[in-house]
Amino acid sequence: MRETSDLVHEMVTAAKKAWLVAIAVGFENETEFVFSSHIHPLDDLNRLIRKGGSPVGLLLFEKQDGTVQGSYRPFEEYQNEEWAQKYLAGLLDHTQDIIALSGHTLIIPAAS
Repeated sequence: MRETSDLVHEMVTAAKKAWLVAIAVGFENETEFVFSSHIHPLDDLNRLIRKGGSPVGLLLFEKQDGTVQGSYRPFEEYQNEEWAQKYLAGLLDHTQDIIALSGHTLIIPAAS
């Protein structure tokens, strides 16, 4: 695994082209996130790793026409691992919850 500073740098670089980016940190029974919008993402990531988490990849969120489209990208260490692809894709089923954890507000316009 690369240095945590390299992973955070990859997230911050991706965040220049996205509305929100998060590092998915897997634990045995849960997932926690480090968000590009937080003040000290490197400290957050290091804390989660000390707690036993493993950074798996990035979740990227784009706002389009009042909705949010999510995508994912495993870190290079896991890019050829099928389980990592499935894990990150499954997290996108919880996009609204993840956005809420980030502190961002998602306002969806009412249908007319």
